[in-house]
Amino acid sequence: MNSMHARSPFSVSVGGSLFFGDSLDLSRIRALADSIIRLHRAGHSFILVCGGGKPARNYVAASKRLGASAFVQDELGIALTRVNARLFMAALGSRAYPRVLESLSEVPLALNAGKIPVLGGLLPSLTTDAVCALAAESVGGRMINLTNVDGVFDADPRTNKSARLLSSVSYDDLLKLLKNSGMVPGQQVVLDLPCVLVLRRSKIPAFVLNGSDGKNFEACVKGKKFKGTRIG
Repeated sequence: MNSMHARSPFSVSVGGSLFFGDSLDLSRIRALADSIIRLHRAGHSFILVCGGGKPARNYVAASKRLGASAFVQDELGIALTRVNARLFMAALGSRAYPRVLESLSEVPLALNAGKIPVLGGLLPSLTTDAVCALAAESVGGRMINLTNVDGVFDADPRTNKSARLLSSVSYDDLLKLLKNSGMVPGQQVVLDLPCVLVLRRSKIPAFVLNGSDGKNFEACVKGKKFKGTRIG
C-alpha cells in the first residue's frame, strides 16, 4: 500500500442491501460495528456512509406510484439512509460523532475530535457510494465499499455463473464495466459512475469487499491479504 496513505482515514460505504435488507440484520450491524471499534481503538480512523437498502427502495417505489417526481423520490431515499445511519451510530456507541452529518464540511471536525462521523445520503441523484468517495476525497483518505458480493466481477455473479472476481481493476477499466449502468433513484449496482469518476480524478485507493466477513474487512484495513477487489 502506498506509504502516503498509511494512516489516512477509511471512508466506508455500508451497503444498504447487506445490512438493511428485507429486515434489519442486527447481527451484521453489530459485527461490523465491533470490528470498527477494535480498529478505531488501534488508531485507524473512519468515515461511515450508510446506504438505504430495501426500506429506501420501498419508499422510492411507493412515492413513484403516488406520482412523486424523481427529486422527491431521491429525497425520501436520503431520509431513509439517515435513519439507517442513526441506527448504526447506536452500535458504535461513544465512538460515533453524536449526530448524523449532513455536510462533508463537518467531517474533519468529527475526525479531529477523535470520533467516527456517520452520514447517509446528501443530495438527490447522488448515491451513497458517490458520497463515500467524496468523503474520502475531502480528507485525502481511502474508500472501502462493503456490499453483498465478494468484489468487482467481470459480469454479474448473481446471474452469470462464469463471472470472474477481479483482484484488481484500474479506474478506466472499471468505468468501461459500468458505462451502461443507468442513474435511477434506488439503483442497485456495486459502484456507480459518479463514484468511480471521483476515485479516478483524485487517484483514491478503493476496495470492494463482502461486508459479511468482519475478519476480511479488518485484514484489508490493516494492509494484509484480503479477498476482494482493489481499485486504482
